Amino acid sequence: MPDPASELFGQFEPTLRFEKPLESNEAGWYIIAEQSVPSTLAAFWQTAMQWTTEPQHVIPPIEKAEILEESDQKVRRLLIPRRKAKDAPLEEVVEYCRAAEGCPTDRVIYRPNEKVGNLPFYYPKVEAYSLVYIPDADSNESGLLRLELASNESVSDTKMQYALKTVLHKLFKWCIQARIGYKKKAHHDVLVDKDTYTQTYQRLKAKYASELIRNWSEKTDPKKFVFEDIAIASYLICLWEESRPTFVDLGCGNGLLTYLLTSEGYEGYGVDIADRKIWVELKGDRANLLRVEALRPSSTVYPEADWLIGNHADELVPWIPIIAAKSQSNFMVIPCCLYGLDGTKKLVLKPTAGEGKYEAYTSYVKSIATQCGFEPEQDHLRIPSTKNITIVGRNRKDTPVDLSALEAAGASFVPRLSDREKEEQRRRKIRKLT
Repeated sequence: MPDPASELFGQFEPTLRFEKPLESNEAGWYIIAEQSVPSTLAAFWQTAMQWTTEPQHVIPPIEKAEILEESDQKVRRLLIPRRKAKDAPLEEVVEYCRAAEGCPTDRVIYRPNEKVGNLPFYYPKVEAYSLVYIPDADSNESGLLRLELASNESVSDTKMQYALKTVLHKLFKWCIQARIGYKKKAHHDVLVDKDTYTQTYQRLKAKYASELIRNWSEKTDPKKFVFEDIAIASYLICLWEESRPTFVDLGCGNGLLTYLLTSEGYEGYGVDIADRKIWVELKGDRANLLRVEALRPSSTVYPEADWLIGNHADELVPWIPIIAAKSQSNFMVIPCCLYGLDGTKKLVLKPTAGEGKYEAYTSYVKSIATQCGFEPEQDHLRIPSTKNITIVGRNRKDTPVDLSALEAAGASFVPRLSDREKEEQRRRKIRKLT
């Protein structure tokens, strides 16, 4: 069945007037973009009020807003930037003008308490801008959205054009979602404090990202892996709070997550079926930081580890709760490919109503964790991957646990061959044929 929201979103084709703003019907305002919207005035105001308290949804460089003063017609707030070392907080006044209260149109006005020349890079270089909703004359279910500036000067900067168009696009989508009763499917950072996570992520990004990207020796995209693993490291640091647990990163891949956590003072190491070129740089003089091991999960334990980590650890993912239970450890896994306990992708999943295969697989991993005596928790990570669900096992039931059935299900597990071993097999076959 087609998603009604997606069909409505496809109607976004705004009229843009960046080069020559059009004078509005209200003195002092100039139209730079407008778009018809199949949504109500109530949805517009619902969106505008949420954006006042949560501007980070509209302008990504903003971390949050602190409300300094509030009334029915006006809010004075402080915009807190993400890059605190580079950008200063910006005080702004948000004004609500409602046609029902005598205003010419329904309008939300944003006025920075700063001279235009001193405004941060992400803010329009004007004394004020506004979002406007004009109801259709013959329907209460649709209207016209406008983005207007308190200036008739053209907007020539392409980055600012993109940012302003994005604001109108988000307003368009949010108004539609409010109209149809949209509920967010994924709630991020449920298990950690959002502000602490954001601050930790920004700190680690500033500390490590540039050098790691510059010195990346793998063939993969450094930005994807660097920013993703910085996000996962930040999440774990927040999850662990003030404690300093030991860890083992199973199926550690390029080793970056292990490197980040140990660089932040946590004691642990990573294990994978094969080494990577970048391991040399990441290990430095720590020879045992990243280790090559072909695991036999049914006979593997890590009693020295307080936490076991499985970051897209493929066939090890369903085994990690079992290994953690036997090791008396906690665990955190991010499921990826749909492997069963036998180490193959022959797992038969039966998604419930509304579930996709990935969600069904995470339910499968949680069911294993439950059988291991854990009370698994689930969260969504802020990472550039569609496989962004994490399952955390840190609380246990006080009932006896029998792992024999689970271990029997994985009795036929055979460690997969590394890419290097597969290549060697291929070459041997070629030599036999010749």
